[in-house]
Amino acid sequence: MPDKSDRRAGDQPGDITANQNMPGRISEVANNIPQEEIMFKALSHSLRSTIVSSRRPITLAAAAVLAAQFAASPAASADGKFANVDLAPEKRGPVSELIDITALCGDKPIKVAYSDGYGATAWRKISRREFEVEAAKCPNITDIAYTDAQGNPEKQISDILGLAAQGYDVIVVFPDAGEAILKAMRQATAAGAAVIPWAVGLNFPGERGKDYLLTVTESIEETARNRAEWISKQLNYDGNVIAFGGLPGNPIVAAEERGWRPVFDKYPGVKVLEGPIDTNWDPSQYQKIMASLLSKYPKIDAIYADYGLGVMGALRAYEAAGKPIPIITAEDANELGCFWRAHKDSNPDFKLATTSGRNWMSRLALRKGVAAVEGIDDTEPSIILLDTKEDSTAADESLWPKCDPSLPPDALLSSTMLTRDQLRELFGK
Repeated sequence: MPDKSDRRAGDQPGDITANQNMPGRISEVANNIPQEEIMFKALSHSLRSTIVSSRRPITLAAAAVLAAQFAASPAASADGKFANVDLAPEKRGPVSELIDITALCGDKPIKVAYSDGYGATAWRKISRREFEVEAAKCPNITDIAYTDAQGNPEKQISDILGLAAQGYDVIVVFPDAGEAILKAMRQATAAGAAVIPWAVGLNFPGERGKDYLLTVTESIEETARNRAEWISKQLNYDGNVIAFGGLPGNPIVAAEERGWRPVFDKYPGVKVLEGPIDTNWDPSQYQKIMASLLSKYPKIDAIYADYGLGVMGALRAYEAAGKPIPIITAEDANELGCFWRAHKDSNPDFKLATTSGRNWMSRLALRKGVAAVEGIDDTEPSIILLDTKEDSTAADESLWPKCDPSLPPDALLSSTMLTRDQLRELFGK
């Protein structure tokens, strides 16, 4: 379960939380508002005072009313509203082609929001802060909101509809429930918001321009294939693998499996003992599950994981059992890199490769939304090509897993564009 103590003081479950460092003025652009948006705002007007005064999201009952209204009216098209803006939705490119938001801020006052499906992990906290830091660079962004559905799809549905009802121009979404929240994104899009789900892979359901403006992602499938190939090579194409997942139904987990499973299946000597195993990306669950797996299987040669801080739980299970640490792939994490450096000499089979956790991609999603609303072309790639960031088998030691003892264990060194000081502030060190 999510750690309720992780919320900022004063937050309630599913709250819409404004960044207190931003200007207090709220402005709404009235020009060229589509008819569907006018209908939506008229419908939500009677609800808005309740939403604002209680700092709670729109209720599910109100969400149902909104859904019924939209079912009876033509769907708006994000492509129609933003048709003259080039956002390069199918462009692929490396991180080096990304830009700063200042060139895209424009001058129209706008409100932006980040809807998170589950905000309790360190990875989510960093992703949120990336979004907030990027948004703070635009003086015309008058309000920055954040909602945490705490793993409850119904809450995220009401969060998204509540943000749209309050007139947020840009809604960046981390859609843990995948297709289950597609209708809410479609309704927010019909209301005139630029809705951008991110880190969803290349096969995310829905229709661009109708259900959301566009998606911002890496090719999760390609990254997963590369990890699986690396594991297979280190195993000399013969060994037993455990594959960890995250939240049940999350599109990242599904995209990862589409990448790694065909690779392992093509090598007769490689056997996936179990996976993807649901963990909720909670290190304590990794530890509990791994302890059980170590008792169940006498021979586990490699662990496939996507969350570096999560797989630290599995490593603690290995330590507790007194067993040699196997081959591992995951996203980078300071704690994971430090652990490898501390244990590599006593565990010669402990090989580690990591990719970027791409927390900074929440910035890219924000930039696409801001550019659309401001009517400014943003031709940055929308599909980011990620390389392996760390590889303990590389001849070049500069590619070995990184460790910075001056930073908290939760820091993600290659996954973030936050400064060291910002990371220390975030984690209270």
